[in-house]
Amino acid sequence: MDMESIKRGKSLTSSFLLASAFLMQMLTGIVGITVPIYAAELEASPLLLGFIGATGGLIYSFMPLVSGILSDKFKRKTFILTSTFLYCLSCVAYGIVEDPYMLIPIKALEWVSVALFWPSVEALLTEVSEVNIEETLRRFNLSWGSATIVGPMIGGSLISALGIRTPFIASSATSLILALLSVILIEEQLKGERLVEHSEVSSANGNNRVSIVGAVIEIILFSSIGGIIFNLFPAYAVNLGIPAYTVGLIMLINGLFRLIAFLETYKIEAKFGRHFMFLTGSLIMAFASALTAVGSTASMFAISFALFGFGAGVLYASSIATLLKDWGSKKGYAGGLFESLIGIGYFLGSLTGGFVSEYAPNAPYILGLFISLTVTIFQAVHKK
Repeated sequence: MDMESIKRGKSLTSSFLLASAFLMQMLTGIVGITVPIYAAELEASPLLLGFIGATGGLIYSFMPLVSGILSDKFKRKTFILTSTFLYCLSCVAYGIVEDPYMLIPIKALEWVSVALFWPSVEALLTEVSEVNIEETLRRFNLSWGSATIVGPMIGGSLISALGIRTPFIASSATSLILALLSVILIEEQLKGERLVEHSEVSSANGNNRVSIVGAVIEIILFSSIGGIIFNLFPAYAVNLGIPAYTVGLIMLINGLFRLIAFLETYKIEAKFGRHFMFLTGSLIMAFASALTAVGSTASMFAISFALFGFGAGVLYASSIATLLKDWGSKKGYAGGLFESLIGIGYFLGSLTGGFVSEYAPNAPYILGLFISLTVTIFQAVHKK
């Protein structure tokens, strides 16, 4: 195979992976908003709704790491194919069950498929891309980040217009098409070629441990606060008298500012360095947490959630670049670790936030402030 054909194959694979990232995140958003509504129609209790949601978080706290490690040993294409096919099966299962308790194992299957998908996509994308890793990840982040905005909107529209089962039908069809296209469009290097190509990078691992530790802490920070604000804030805001549609707009603002961060982070990082981004992102998360803790109006929350979105976007972009760039040929492991840490942080944030909210409604955001300031101090002391 000549070099021109190899380049065309890499370009096609890269484009397909970016499109897949958008579509998979969009499907996750569609299904994510549909399952609780569907469960409520099946007369699931609030406790059962909590168990259904926690099942996904628990699976995602360890499964991405397992799949990432395995994807370094086997073909990543196989994991992408398997994940999209399993997602299709989970959506079909959602649409046919009548017992709300059956949603728990289906949620587990759904998130196993998601856990198989992201580490392999992240790793393979950095391997086949013809541009530097920061530009590759900028495109990747913009792809899935934009899908987080449109997914729930599409899901809600489908439910309103065509019924509660329609999102499951649409999602199963889309994921099946993705599975079939992945067989045709993904071209992947052999394992040995990957090792040779990235051997020089992997030899530098020993010099980047401080950076990696800092990245791990930042991942826990933005994901734990994400668990707090996405799971607890909507009810908190409604109890303050803010209409549900306004809460939706606040969440939309959060997503938009996260996209802005994805667009600008690597440009700023090129001038000031990654440590500056970690420190700045932590401070932004602290300020946003403080505003949310003392706020009571929609306008105040709009500002704080814009800051949450931008801060989380900065930390996400810088931390994923740190792990994928500094881990050499073990990019599946790095991607899996990244996603598992997000799952752990999200799970712990939801759990601890829910616990402290029993003492005061704004206590979760005070907790977020404390965590953010602690991480900020750590970054200031452990400057690379």
